[in-house]
Amino acid sequence: MTTRSIIMKKMDRGEADETVIFLSRERGWLTGIAKNSRKSRVRFGGHLEPFCLVDLAVRSRKKDNMVWIDESHMFQGFLRIRGNMKSLARVSYFFELAYVFLPEALPDPNVFDFLKNFLETLDSSNPGSIELLVSEIHLLGLLGFQPSFNCCPFCGQGFASNTEAYFSPLFGGAVHKECAEYEPSPHINMSPATLAALRHGLNSDSRLVGRIKLSRSAEQEIRESLSAFVRCLRGEDIKSLRFMESVGYL
Repeated sequence: MTTRSIIMKKMDRGEADETVIFLSRERGWLTGIAKNSRKSRVRFGGHLEPFCLVDLAVRSRKKDNMVWIDESHMFQGFLRIRGNMKSLARVSYFFELAYVFLPEALPDPNVFDFLKNFLETLDSSNPGSIELLVSEIHLLGLLGFQPSFNCCPFCGQGFASNTEAYFSPLFGGAVHKECAEYEPSPHINMSPATLAALRHGLNSDSRLVGRIKLSRSAEQEIRESLSAFVRCLRGEDIKSLRFMESVGYL
């Protein structure tokens, strides 16, 4: 069968083959073996590069859960992303989130479409920090881990316009300071302005999010909250996130 897919990673396998990890719209995350892909330009033609949108001809293998990849045809190459290390790092992070939180071979067209649209956005424009943060929150929501910024998970109450809050990675949301006394894990401070800007961004049309003004301190509070949250969910580090932190891409 032929399936529309996005390549995440490829690795050499022996002298001529490659192992390819890809997200298929119809079949979810799969690992495939492309026989003689490093030698056959007719069947593959360099169309197995990471973060390309491709049509793959695949068939099942009898001895394991992997598939054979018989042919690959590129649909979109996203060359602008591939020439920008910062964009490439951000894409790697989003795909790693999808890879670790979406079970293998579980189709999720909404996640696939989101990631394809994100690739198209990065390839054609330069999203600002608020747009990237809001996109990350939307992706986490699609994966089943939507962090909450509208009401406190302890008391169920919302936040007044002048109320400071903490973000609790363990409970995945902003909590009132007085409620945080009952939850001993580390918290990240979130100012009223940060909460207001973030809620505005999450509730706005995607075309208008970029107009929202986000201070550097607000950006740092949201970034620290999301980084702590995904690490808490994962139970270990996220390699692409650690890389972006180490080179100052966040």
